[in-house]
Amino acid sequence: MLKIREKAVAAGIAVVIVFINGCGLPAPGVRLGSYATATPGTRFLDMKNLGRHWYGSSWFEKNGIVYTCRGGHIDMAHARIAADNTRYIQDKAKRALRDKGRDFDFKLKVEPSRYYVHLEYPLKWNKFSRKKRQKAIEEVSLEMGEYLTFMMTTWHEVLTYFGFKSMAFIPEQPSAFSWEDVYSNVFGIRIGAQAIQDKSHDYDTAATTAFKRELENMGIQSRSTAWKASEKMRGTWYRGLVLVDMKGRNFDVGLDDGTVTPMLVPGVCPDAEPLPLPAPTLEKCKKYGFEIDLRVEPKEFERERILKVIYGDKGAPEKIKPAEHLGVIIEYLKKDMEKKQK
Repeated sequence: MLKIREKAVAAGIAVVIVFINGCGLPAPGVRLGSYATATPGTRFLDMKNLGRHWYGSSWFEKNGIVYTCRGGHIDMAHARIAADNTRYIQDKAKRALRDKGRDFDFKLKVEPSRYYVHLEYPLKWNKFSRKKRQKAIEEVSLEMGEYLTFMMTTWHEVLTYFGFKSMAFIPEQPSAFSWEDVYSNVFGIRIGAQAIQDKSHDYDTAATTAFKRELENMGIQSRSTAWKASEKMRGTWYRGLVLVDMKGRNFDVGLDDGTVTPMLVPGVCPDAEPLPLPAPTLEKCKKYGFEIDLRVEPKEFERERILKVIYGDKGAPEKIKPAEHLGVIIEYLKKDMEKKQK
């Protein structure tokens, strides 16, 4: 529980944020992720020291790596970023739907790429009853928050694989699609959705509770076990002490069976079975009759290399469709990793 002073600070900042941003939420702040490796700089956590979730900031949080029996390693910073962006984008989508808007855009704070969404409404939208329309807005905006966050965080992994650096000269390629990243993102999206739907508590309290509940259900282990699990995979999933050569990559983004399956460290929880999490979709949107077009405008230096993977030597448009092109990119990355490991 927050101390009275901390509560006052949080409440005061919340008022300022609302005043500055009107009715819309501000974009979530930056959090620093970690390698899930037993190397200097990696903080390992357990249930006792997760801290309190706080939208857009890490002031009251503890971020680092946990190990769970059914989900393997989870990067709490990645999970919190995904949770908060689910809320942020859901809020944007909800306001667009309430105003009968057709277009909105968003971006991840740490990269230049911008995401553009175009909505086509059901033909009978104006004939929906008020109750049905409100129900549709709640369900569709939530699903859009989950799906668009998933696409955004996955695109970030693509960018960093091709060499994009969020922080100037600090290399991120070793962490791109590392064994815990995509699963951590999907896990965080799941938490964000649960917190949004919890109408009995404020978002931060609901997210704090949901993180602890879900991590406990997945069999969160002690800090020492989390470290030992990472150390056990030295030489197999990664090499190095400071400069890490990442060998264990998980390119599962749900293209095969609609789920993202974690990589478990052999022998840590001998009887545990991995817990696949569903990759977010737009099924409810389609059910209501919405058509949603998402396009990404890459602005990074690595843009041309990525577009060449998609289009070859043909001319490329300014924006790409991740739903159509993600599969092509993932197959390229798998083959590229196979070449590097020979």
